[in-house]
Amino acid sequence: MADSTKSILVVDDNEDIRGLLSLVLQKEGYEVNAAVDGADALEKANTLKPDLILLDVMMPGLSGLEVLSAIREHKDKKINEVPVMMITAKSTIDDIDAAVELGVSSYIVKPFRPAYLAEKVQEIFSEVI
Repeated sequence: MADSTKSILVVDDNEDIRGLLSLVLQKEGYEVNAAVDGADALEKANTLKPDLILLDVMMPGLSGLEVLSAIREHKDKKINEVPVMMITAKSTIDDIDAAVELGVSSYIVKPFRPAYLAEKVQEIFSEVI
């Protein structure tokens, strides 16, 4: 079971996926907040300062990669060093390389098993000191 003090920001423009991700993570004991697009994600990252951000790539307005770039360039260390996990249907080497170049912590391709998501989140939190 997760450390309940850990907070996760789930960013996806699809309401069903946001709900599924939130449910899986809440069952693991995490505090979960959601954002509906890139602009909402940046605003909530600033105010909530989550311990992890789960980020879709394909969204209207700012893409997940643009959000990741803005997070990594943020002046606040608590925000620019937050682990970011991409959760996306984009699975080419170029897609993954683009995210890695911007400093993504982990990359999960949809569809995925909920248990796999929980495992990857736990791995990220075990690596963070």
